[in-house]
Amino acid sequence: MDNQKSYLLIDTAEGTRALLFSGGKYYYGENLKNSGSETLMPMIDRLLTKAGAELAEIDVFGVCVGPGSFTGLRIGLTTVKTFCYTLGKRCFAVNNLRLNSYNNSSAKVISVADAGNKVCYVARYDGDTETDGAVCMTLDDTRKFIAEHPDHAVSTDHKLASVFGGTSGAGKRELKLAAEKFIDRAVSERELVPLYIRKAQPERGVGDL
Repeated sequence: MDNQKSYLLIDTAEGTRALLFSGGKYYYGENLKNSGSETLMPMIDRLLTKAGAELAEIDVFGVCVGPGSFTGLRIGLTTVKTFCYTLGKRCFAVNNLRLNSYNNSSAKVISVADAGNKVCYVARYDGDTETDGAVCMTLDDTRKFIAEHPDHAVSTDHKLASVFGGTSGAGKRELKLAAEKFIDRAVSERELVPLYIRKAQPERGVGDL
């Protein structure tokens, strides 16, 4: 990562998190109870004020593209796309399961996030390699999947912290690690797409999780 590049990384997959790197310093904010625009924009304003920076001065924008809350993801993606289009900047994408996996010191990690209604988003990693891409599983199938890979540690989001054990949550450290990994993969806002693994409620049919 080019440490001289300033960036703003937004995560609205579970609550609201934002990490600003500006002037060689990091500024972080979070609100795990709300992922609405009424929370995100004031948070961004506060971070910019603390840093003494202007939005137009940010070099690159990042956003968690999913999987996660449909509404939350749309807010984060729309915000970053608007910033990039208006300011002529580039952006990078972060996978929520990859982000959560950084809360674990193990190289081999199964990352699990809540999808609602006793369904989980699950992915498996070995170092920088995604050995199993994100899928939806029931709670019981997730437990079986974890049991089938005893050499893997478990990382979860905050909502599942008491369900599967392991390490949980993402914060300043995890967002910083994600930015370091993905900032060099910045693209045009036109190429930024959400990672929807599960269908929206009205689109689910018989057999869909």
